[in-house]
Parts: sequence; C-alpha cells; structure tokens
Amino acid sequence: MKCAMMFLVLTLVVLMAEPGEGAFWHHVGHALNAAERVHGMLSGEELEAMKAQEAMEQRAVQQENDFA
Repeated sequence: MKCAMMFLVLTLVVLMAEPGEGAFWHHVGHALNAAERVHGMLSGEELEAMKAQEAMEQRAVQQENDFA
C-alpha cells in the first residue's frame, strides 16, 4: 500500500512539473517528505491512539468487575 501511494505521489509530481523547471528534485524531496509524514500518521499516532483506547476499555471493564 505504501509503495502504491509513493508511486502515485511521484507520478503526480512528474506530471505536474513543467518541462525546463530546474527544481524537479526539490519537488521530489517535498513529495517524499509528505509520504513520510503520512506514513508516520498512519503507523505511529494511530497505533498509540488505539493502544490508549484499549487501555481505557480495559480499565472500564476492570472497574465494572470490581463493583460486581
């Protein structure tokens, strides 16, 4: 999935670049930076949020069991 996203982003960068534009690699760098940020958001932050949610659910279940 990550490879497909990188391929699409790089394809868009290549197609959007004007011929003769000297900053092609500048655009590629921005595209790679954006891909890294997206990957970080999808893997790291979401994983932490899911773990926090699971911990809250476990605490709620434990509290219910303690009162029962």
